[in-house]
Amino acid sequence: MQSNDNKKTLTELANGILKKVDQADQLRELAERNPEEASRVNIIIDAFMNPGSNLAEKEKVYEKISKITTLIDANIAIVKQKMTQSYDWLEYNRDNGFVFNIKAKIASTGIIDKKDLQYLNDVYKQHTRLNKLFTES
Repeated sequence: MQSNDNKKTLTELANGILKKVDQADQLRELAERNPEEASRVNIIIDAFMNPGSNLAEKEKVYEKISKITTLIDANIAIVKQKMTQSYDWLEYNRDNGFVFNIKAKIASTGIIDKKDLQYLNDVYKQHTRLNKLFTES
């Protein structure tokens, strides 16, 4: 009797796995029909099929986020120190908040979105230019 129960349990597990693989294949086909969404769907599928597969990439993004927040904090400190009205440190603080939200999103979902990476790059470039401007004057 135990053998039949084990056989039934194994059959149910195998059917569940096959169903999930079939769903993943259907999602990939859907993504191929819509190339713009293809990378997002593939990232989600890979995250579920290979958990932890993008740990190295996440670490790189976390390092970049750390650099960006340090740069933004430095810019805020410089602007506050100079007490200039030309630059709005609250805007820089908002940038810092957006960067933190991206980090939290990556940590909670495990998904690294290309749009988020582009935003991080734009913020990094902006604050690098600002920092050079502040430190030169």
